[in-house]
Amino acid sequence: MRIFSGRRSVFASFFLVSFVLACNIGLAEEIESVTVSAIPLNVNEAGSSVSIITKEDISARGFPSIQSLLREVAGFAVSQQGSQGAVTQLRARGAEANQVLVLIDGVEANDIAQGSEFDFSQLSTSDIERIEIVRGPQSALWGSDALAGVVHVVTSGLDQKERAQLMFETGSFSTKRVSGISQKNIGDHWLRISGDYRDSEGTNISRVGDERDGFRNLNLGISGTWSFSDVAKLDYSIRHIDRETDFDRFDFFVTGLPADAENRTDSKYLYAGLSLEQEFSETLNHSITFNRTDSDNETIDADPVNDVTKGTKDVFKYQLNYISALQSFSALLEHESQDYTQSGQASFFGDPNKRLKSKTKSIAAEYRVSPGAFNISASWRVDNNTEFENANSWRITANRQFSAGSEVFVSAGESVKNPTFVERFGFFDTFIGNPALEPENSFQWEIGFRSTIFDDRLDIAATYFKSDLKNEINGFVFDAGLGQFTAGNRDERSDRSGLEIEVDYYLNENFDISLSYTYVDSDEEGFAGNRLKEVRRPRHVGSIGAIWRLENAGLSVNASYTGEQGDDFFPPYPPFQERVELSSFTLVTASAYYQLNDSLSLTLRLENIFDEEYEQVFGFRSAGASGDLGLRLSF
Repeated sequence: MRIFSGRRSVFASFFLVSFVLACNIGLAEEIESVTVSAIPLNVNEAGSSVSIITKEDISARGFPSIQSLLREVAGFAVSQQGSQGAVTQLRARGAEANQVLVLIDGVEANDIAQGSEFDFSQLSTSDIERIEIVRGPQSALWGSDALAGVVHVVTSGLDQKERAQLMFETGSFSTKRVSGISQKNIGDHWLRISGDYRDSEGTNISRVGDERDGFRNLNLGISGTWSFSDVAKLDYSIRHIDRETDFDRFDFFVTGLPADAENRTDSKYLYAGLSLEQEFSETLNHSITFNRTDSDNETIDADPVNDVTKGTKDVFKYQLNYISALQSFSALLEHESQDYTQSGQASFFGDPNKRLKSKTKSIAAEYRVSPGAFNISASWRVDNNTEFENANSWRITANRQFSAGSEVFVSAGESVKNPTFVERFGFFDTFIGNPALEPENSFQWEIGFRSTIFDDRLDIAATYFKSDLKNEINGFVFDAGLGQFTAGNRDERSDRSGLEIEVDYYLNENFDISLSYTYVDSDEEGFAGNRLKEVRRPRHVGSIGAIWRLENAGLSVNASYTGEQGDDFFPPYPPFQERVELSSFTLVTASAYYQLNDSLSLTLRLENIFDEEYEQVFGFRSAGASGDLGLRLSF
């Protein structure tokens, strides 16, 4: 993972559009970019906390899924409901999982049919080129879901060399995996096709019994760029994900914990983006973008009628950019429509069958100016939503560069998070939505520094942050009249603050060490009016890793620590809701490869080497020690 300061030749090319749009068509392979601004920006000018996981980092770590990589990122807390393939949430700086926007090749991937969260277990790492992370309030650029930050997964557009690769793996828990990538230049057209299939019998996630909870996951992707003139290009991307995940049903009558059951969730996702960019001159360009996110989730259990939720989000954007040496200005018009469908069996408590729609019209702008060693930006956005009052979001950043390789940055902003369809109208075994919910509002600020010293061999970054969340939505309010849980806005604020530290040390071209540490203090109003730590926000999170490269081999070792954290337990007896403590745990992983010849290599991955027993969500056992052996063919 890379952190950034002024000495590194890094270029941040990220527009406020739904696909990666670089002003210069055909960016060089070594150039890195971040999701930090509406226009191209050198990273040492950024006024926000930024991390990038590179293609080299991903290959060296060898993890098959993205959540293991994100455990190493400062400011993040990862929670998985059991073993591999289970639902995985990510929280940034103590915020909720649905307050972090996830982009896949610029397409908004948060699932409106699942509480506007993104399940990170669905995404394979086999064709990821880079993961760009910007922490802090980003709603002024990206809208409601980006209250606490943005995670942008880039699978195309960086490495446009012709190549092909196949990989085969087998390992613990009867796990099998096959993946492939092929990319080719055809005249003015660059095309990339990828696929990844993973199947596992899994492990038993409940505390009792021996029934395994497995999964099957298929990722298919196609993307390309057609440069039909020197000043215009068309980018497109389509990703289809088809998956099955076993899960255990809660025992609501005896233990209140997961118990063995032959249940599963079948999910299908589509992420599609199309964007056209044209340059009028060296200082003026514009772009038109359309993207679609579509999800279909079916829960299959013993009930006569399966529960189904579907969500479709269509986004159309137009952006105009003016860029000069001293200043720049970007203006954005956006139209977003959402379509949510829920179906199931009606009961005494109500009818879950619903189809709901909403629309949002937005206008946004960003102004940047760079007088001398200063870099200053101001962003502003107005959302006109059919369901809520007009909302304003803003962000101001400043960056001051000192000696070569060092800079200090500060930012502040206000973001709005709209209630989700599930929070307002959801209907499940023990939950009924609340259509009277109001949007959440957050004010956040941060101050930090980045520095590169010792001849570019040591990168250091540290950031202090603080945020106050008003109208926080509590999804576990017990309604005695209904005899069920519902959602409600809290009267008290949720306070979040902390410190992030990232260090990269490059001993030489063959060996480097990375370190990250996060301290988060996140509390909310308790059941009795007292202040409690918010659930699944460990106060201390850290990781340390090392990568060793030889001429024809490589080794990566990483240890990640997750401190004690609270969670909610819902027993079948009064008071029906309790705050419990999850123990801390440390996971040690290792991966290695050996290059047999120019096109063939062997891979080995070991996870949870010391067979740590732990829970990331109360009542859900995580997997023990495992290993996978693979064969990689490149041509």
